[in-house]
Amino acid sequence: MPPNPVDNPDLYDVIVLGGKRSPGVVTLSGHDSKVSWDIKKGPGLAGASMTRKAEDPAEFTATFYIVKDDTLDVDEFAEWDAFQDHINSTVSGKTPKAYDVYHPDLARQNIKQVVKASIGGMTHDGKGGATVVVKFTEYKRPKPAAGSPRPKKKAEADPDAALKAELAALTEQFKKTKAG
Repeated sequence: MPPNPVDNPDLYDVIVLGGKRSPGVVTLSGHDSKVSWDIKKGPGLAGASMTRKAEDPAEFTATFYIVKDDTLDVDEFAEWDAFQDHINSTVSGKTPKAYDVYHPDLARQNIKQVVKASIGGMTHDGKGGATVVVKFTEYKRPKPAAGSPRPKKKAEADPDAALKAELAALTEQFKKTKAG
């Protein structure tokens, strides 16, 4: 179970991509777990048959806010160029490389490896900070995913049936006594 943001807020400020910690503060969005279904409705019938087609790779956005603050001796702009090169290296060369990724919210969605989808231009806020929006695509090894859901089995026997039978027998036995 990933840590919670109240007790571990610093873990939620960064992602670790291929062993490198991101500069600035990151906010994630769109990291949804999606399943594709083939749903076939019959004419004049309620309900439908369903077949799971695939578990699609997640596509999500990481918005990085970076600053330069001389009073705190922080220059995340200097760190950003190297981190952006690191992100770009997932798609440089002939073969893309998926990097391991960690952020508690990604771990919760079981997203473990990613490649770059796009990097937006830097947007300066005029106050010493800037925002960079990066879109990632999850890398998942292909595996069979087809299948149809099975209806829940009929209700199993009442787990208290033996106790209820014993209580009923004792009640009948009590009724046969003078007090009953």
